Amino acid sequence: MTELNDAVTTQKKKSFLSHKIGVPFSGVRIDLDFFIHVFCFISVLLIGADRWGVTLLGVNFRVDQVFLCVFALLLVVKDRLTITNNVWIVAFLLFSLISTVFSVSLVRGAMFYCSIVYNVIFLFYTFASYVRVYGLKFFLSLLRATFYVQFAVILVQFTLKVILGYEFSFLPSYGYYMGIPRFQIWFYEPSYLATYLIFWFALSCFMFLIGGERGYLTDLILALLMFVMSTSTSGFVGIAFVVATAYLIWICRRITWKKLVFPVFLIVLFLVFRFAFRSVYDVFISRLFEGSLDTASGGRIMGWSETWKVFLENPFFGVGPGNYGLYLGAEAGYVPSNVSLELLATLGIFAFLAF
Repeated sequence: MTELNDAVTTQKKKSFLSHKIGVPFSGVRIDLDFFIHVFCFISVLLIGADRWGVTLLGVNFRVDQVFLCVFALLLVVKDRLTITNNVWIVAFLLFSLISTVFSVSLVRGAMFYCSIVYNVIFLFYTFASYVRVYGLKFFLSLLRATFYVQFAVILVQFTLKVILGYEFSFLPSYGYYMGIPRFQIWFYEPSYLATYLIFWFALSCFMFLIGGERGYLTDLILALLMFVMSTSTSGFVGIAFVVATAYLIWICRRITWKKLVFPVFLIVLFLVFRFAFRSVYDVFISRLFEGSLDTASGGRIMGWSETWKVFLENPFFGVGPGNYGLYLGAEAGYVPSNVSLELLATLGIFAFLAF
């Protein structure tokens, strides 16, 4: 009887540690791949949810980071997480570490350096490993699904606020600007959401116009509607830049009469938007052509000048990760409004080039 129990125990251990498609346990087959896909989906869906987190010692720990850790752990159990030897990543981590040593606040710099290492492992290598195992096409389908969910969420958020004047406490709107309600789902602000949407819009535009994937027309329409509901000037600028770039690539491949007529369609679409969403156009687009560009950017351009000066004062290793505000004598949470300039000012030119 004892030998039989030992045999059963041994078999259970072997089954649990099995790296096959599924993991049989007590007669139920647990599919690790299924859970890997689920946690990958949640991690991508909430990757911009910087409003959902806890701040400790001036550092915000987001809820999504828990899902990313589980996602990575599942890949490890499946023996699918691959850490490759990449000279640029090594250089980026090395120069960031040197920058940390020169930080205004060594403690804060060290904490932010840990977040840099975290992002390398749990963002770059985790998603790279996932794509390597399951394929880029499968990942893109999952990515698109997360955008569809975000569209549904912002549509509900928009409808409840505009029609009923109600909003969920965990999904508050960004308030009103000149009488126009603004929405950001779970992103920090509408411009953050718009920046994320630009990637989806660019991908969809490329796949539809150049790749000939007609299914991406739905993505284009949904992305445009989300831009309108989020009401971000940077989003509308992003639309213009993406469409112009994609069209140039598209028409340079081969000129046809359909491609020559396409700008007419864009003009008609723009006029429809101009009159259908008149208040949104007047507040968030026409201001690009009225007054100063800095005013249209919400004062960001002056902020870019400030960040550039900080970089010039500390060109090699920066002021230390997460130390921008402290260097200027402001609050620790004060950060630049441009990510690229922030890398230059906080980590220096060498880490920036490696990145």
